[in-house]
Amino acid sequence: SGEIENTTNPIPTLESEIEDTTNLNSIVESEIENLEDSITILLTDISRTIQLMTKSLTNPFIGRTWKTQVDKMLTQLATYGRTRKDLNQKIQTYYYFRKLLDQHADPAMIKDFIERKQGKRKAKDTWH
Repeated sequence: SGEIENTTNPIPTLESEIEDTTNLNSIVESEIENLEDSITILLTDISRTIQLMTKSLTNPFIGRTWKTQVDKMLTQLATYGRTRKDLNQKIQTYYYFRKLLDQHADPAMIKDFIERKQGKRKAKDTWH
């Protein structure tokens, strides 16, 4: 009445669970190949998506001289707008403005030009 019956079974080994172990290697190799194929497909998809997302922009401020470019940029920055498109254009304008300053031999000349056009106080807002 106080005895507990032993109901535990031995833990089966992997070999005893698989009836035919001769086929095991080919099954594992096949699974690895399928996994490699899936990874290759995934990597291909990711790289295609990245290529589609990168888009080259044409500088809308290209002009014959840097003064022409700066004039176009200042006009663009003076336009008001709160839409996403307007804000994106402002960001793009600042991007090309920075690029122009970085590539110009004498960026101080550009800053002086802007100061003369806008006044000292407003000009500082343009490049800070």
